[in-house]
Amino acid sequence: PVPGMLPGTKELAGANKSHYDNFVFAIVNKDCMKTLRDDRYDLSITSTKDHPKLPIWATVMPEAHEITEAMLTPELIAAVESAGDNFEHLIITDQPINKPEVVEECVSKKRVYLSMKLPSTDAGYAACLPIFEYFLSITDRLVEKAHWTNLINKKLTAAREVQKNKLQKVIDAEKEEEHKLERERIKKIKRDAELKKLSAKDQKKYLEKEKEREMKKSMKKGTVKG
Repeated sequence: PVPGMLPGTKELAGANKSHYDNFVFAIVNKDCMKTLRDDRYDLSITSTKDHPKLPIWATVMPEAHEITEAMLTPELIAAVESAGDNFEHLIITDQPINKPEVVEECVSKKRVYLSMKLPSTDAGYAACLPIFEYFLSITDRLVEKAHWTNLINKKLTAAREVQKNKLQKVIDAEKEEEHKLERERIKKIKRDAELKKLSAKDQKKYLEKEKEREMKKSMKKGTVKG
């Protein structure tokens, strides 16, 4: 879709038919950098690098140096410079924007995002035209440029597997905590039922023994930690 002068998204339908390799790469206005890194999962897996060919207010966020070298063409640099402060970000990605909650959400889906401020003058619109033209023709450019060596593809795949493993560990830990809470809930129901059957005197003895067991358990944990 043509984005007009608002944030635009170009979804590349049929990731397997777009004929270029998976990767995440962004050029961003430094004023937007922290918010983007905090808000977008895909950019959290990139590194931030200043580039001597870009204006001082802009930076790149690639998964690998080789991606920057392929993507940062003279035409793109000139378009970013022309847009100036109206430029916010150009993001090429195949990863989710929101942090995945399950490993299955890490599936590759290729998209391109362009975000611009609304120019206040006709001259501002004209200055932004090159970056919009670049955005609209980006699919062909990616098919031509975005092909990595086996070494780079293995590096990207390995880094993403690390993220998947971290996610799976979090999921497993959460499930274990849920199981623990459920076991404790069932144990409490059973304990309360047993306690209810006892006389007041026996209830007191039961609670005293329970308290004693908890104290011994706590002391044992303290000794092991020490």
